[in-house]
Amino acid sequence: MKKILLLLVLSTSISSAQWMQKTSCEKNAAIISNQAIEALTNLEYTMALGMAKAALLIDSDCGCAQLTLAAISSPYPKWGSQKSKLAAIDVSKLSEEEQTWHTYLMASREDRDAVAKIGASKLPNSPLINYLTTKSKDMNSFKSFAEKFPKNAASSYNMMSYGYLNGAFGETNKEMAMKYVKQAQQLHDGPNSYDSMAEHYATLGDYEKALELELKAVDFATFGSTYWRSAQTYRAKLNQAELSEKLMQMQRELQAAIMADDYKTYSKFEHPDIIHKTGDSNLNPFYVFDKSSFGGNDAIDWNNLDLNDMEVSYAPDMQTAVMTFYGSGSYVFKESKEKVIYSTRGSSVWVRTAMGWKIMHTSWAPNKGGNGIPQS
Repeated sequence: MKKILLLLVLSTSISSAQWMQKTSCEKNAAIISNQAIEALTNLEYTMALGMAKAALLIDSDCGCAQLTLAAISSPYPKWGSQKSKLAAIDVSKLSEEEQTWHTYLMASREDRDAVAKIGASKLPNSPLINYLTTKSKDMNSFKSFAEKFPKNAASSYNMMSYGYLNGAFGETNKEMAMKYVKQAQQLHDGPNSYDSMAEHYATLGDYEKALELELKAVDFATFGSTYWRSAQTYRAKLNQAELSEKLMQMQRELQAAIMADDYKTYSKFEHPDIIHKTGDSNLNPFYVFDKSSFGGNDAIDWNNLDLNDMEVSYAPDMQTAVMTFYGSGSYVFKESKEKVIYSTRGSSVWVRTAMGWKIMHTSWAPNKGGNGIPQS
């Protein structure tokens, strides 16, 4: 009972633009479910989920909240989640706007544009139903919505900022992009607009500013935040030189451990769920390199092996790194004492995991005119 009373108190302090003119919800549940739609349109799905469930604690028959939960569920029919939630709603108890939203969600992806257009013509003053007619491939649809419903325009302004940055409204206009994302923030104080502004700065190459803004998005709810990955990406890009030096040193340590037949040190770079496949410079087939690869009686002794001209490149999300390098040195056959000058080029793939950076793949091949390791 205390929880419900607290929700009632909180609901009276919430204020934002109204998304539906009439709902099937009890007054306080309607206020909270309206906030759920505000979060939904701003792509803040976990917040929308929490608000919709809070509204249902007050009014278990709140159609608006039920529809919000359906809207953020999986749309794929074979999974059944969204369809089953829609099927459980008593449509006869819904308001006209809620019924229109229900029809829209029940429609196939191909038919939704037509359903939204018909709904908007019948309900021209409903912000939510008109919002259903907006689409990312037509940035002008967000501009039209913002002009008609300026109080509900936070998510539209946010989308328009992307349009100005990617040239959807003509030539790229950085100033207009920042102007509209700031307007979005003024209308709706939520994490998504900070995430968007961070993306804009990242696009412009300013990762320090991008990280600062992404951390603001994370700060809305740090535990399990969907924005942590982006924050990690911007931090990695900002410190890319230091990260590359770290990975190059790890590659040297890994190779030294292999040459010293030291599995304990090598194991620091292993991940229990990653299979490390390698191809040696003798050009034999690729094979799995793991603990069983240690403790053998190699036919050679290494004099030295130096890795040089190392370069690291990254996937866009900074979660995967590809390293290229050259190896030079010499080894001696144990039986014949013949010395061989070693000259190869190599590459490796490292992946970022919850346990740190781990090795996934290595490959070696002799340089032109150079020698790799023996065939056996």
